[in-house]
Amino acid sequence: MTRTLEDTATLDLRAVADIDRALPPHRRARVGLQVWAARHGRSIALLLPLLALVGTVHTIGMSTFPGYIDDPGTYLSQAWALRYEGQLSPYSYFYDHAPGGWIQIAAWAALTDGFDRYDSAIAFGNECMLIAKVVSAGLLYVLVRRLGLGRVAASVAVLLFGLSPLAVVYGRWTFLDNLVTSWLLLAFVLAYSPRRSIAAGIGATLAFATAALTKETTLLLLPAFGWAMVQNLDRRNRPQVLVTAGFAGFLLMAMYPLFALFKGELFEGPGHNSLLGTARWQLDGRASSGSLLEPGSATSHQVHNWLQYDHWLPLLGLAAIPLALLVRRLRPAALALVIGWLVLVRGGYVPFMHVINLLPWSALLIAGVGSAIAGTPGLVPTGWLRRRAAQGFGYGFRVATSVLLLVGLAGVATVTWTPELRQMMTVREEPPLRSATEWVARNVPRDKTLVVHDAIWTDLVNHYGYQTRPVIVYKLDTDPAVRQAVKRVDYLVVPDWYYRTADAEEKYPTLMEARKHAVPVASFGSGDDRVQVFRVSDQWNLR
Repeated sequence: MTRTLEDTATLDLRAVADIDRALPPHRRARVGLQVWAARHGRSIALLLPLLALVGTVHTIGMSTFPGYIDDPGTYLSQAWALRYEGQLSPYSYFYDHAPGGWIQIAAWAALTDGFDRYDSAIAFGNECMLIAKVVSAGLLYVLVRRLGLGRVAASVAVLLFGLSPLAVVYGRWTFLDNLVTSWLLLAFVLAYSPRRSIAAGIGATLAFATAALTKETTLLLLPAFGWAMVQNLDRRNRPQVLVTAGFAGFLLMAMYPLFALFKGELFEGPGHNSLLGTARWQLDGRASSGSLLEPGSATSHQVHNWLQYDHWLPLLGLAAIPLALLVRRLRPAALALVIGWLVLVRGGYVPFMHVINLLPWSALLIAGVGSAIAGTPGLVPTGWLRRRAAQGFGYGFRVATSVLLLVGLAGVATVTWTPELRQMMTVREEPPLRSATEWVARNVPRDKTLVVHDAIWTDLVNHYGYQTRPVIVYKLDTDPAVRQAVKRVDYLVVPDWYYRTADAEEKYPTLMEARKHAVPVASFGSGDDRVQVFRVSDQWNLR
């Protein structure tokens, strides 16, 4: 009997493989594509509009909201230095982070002429984060499906992750964590590959290693990733896959310490930066942010600020953890979220952008627990719902529960998210630092020495060609090479909050001293975000 191509789409994988071997080589690719499209067509038709919605909400207003902050400018200046100077940093690279993140940004800039296509480096960073957001949303959909959840649950996870105001604002900033999210979700998607092959295992560990080389804090999630790998692998070849894939991932991650060793900067020593020295400082030398459980701590204050944007996604994700632990397939994701929350309560240093690491797992667990409650086959933690289904009303219960969950999500989006998103998408005021940059370019000679916020450093160097390179403010007192090279300062261009920091005299002594000998010549914005341009007296210098 002759089978049509439509018939092959309904066959199991073994039968399709038999037919594939019987076809001439020139027809195999076409048959494979048609079979793949038949199996995934509905998911693609559903996913594409979701990604378009997520991308649209992310894009509209991203040039004006949120405002400029420190870290994006740092990463973009490092990417610019790599792209145009072949250096990992415009200053001495001191191993503050593994360089994988800005290597990716620099590579995209090289492929697309990114730094010159925009009049601002921050705008190019916004493009990179948009790509990362859409890719992450698509991978989250695939991961949810590979965990055995339905298309509705996968769509809910994407909408939670993509439309939460908290996810929008932190997803727009050029943070390494946003790049990590894409690689980490890819690692889990490959770990749950239905083929359970060595190739998929190697791909998963390489993706995880890339995430770790983008930001080393990814290693905290190694137990969750390892659990996912072990959980999905076939017992018959599990040892071979784990050893082979683990070795591949280890080799990739080993490139970072080998690079430091090659440069003679692996171990601490006088007169040079070192990987281990910076790692020791990161783990033990940085001031503690306190615990989330300590009222008044910096961590508690930061979490409060996160929840001002959206408390539904992170808190519902936290509440879903106990139920998720009852569902076998959700346990690795639940562990990933548990680790993220434990970072907040342990009492060490907590980065400003740590919330990014909580958001995809929160969205996944909310969708997963909702599906388990609704009785999705394979996800129900007990046999109660399946027994009730056999008695005749389990299906109705599942439908009613699914409808209630969707109505609840729509209610949250309408009542709490819509006003926040509208504000983020309609801000028209130019960031004060951007306005200050344009004023400086028009009014300050190119041979003057400027101390500037890192968000505008790349623009002044790349677009406005200052012969005497501006100095990023925090490098003025932390980089010995800068202290040795800079003889005087002519202008200060930093937000007012630098001067109002409680320990400003200790953290920025040269900046504070220069301001005492300076007069304001221009001002932009208001409040702590106000940026005043100060001209420093010719009578004052660093010597």
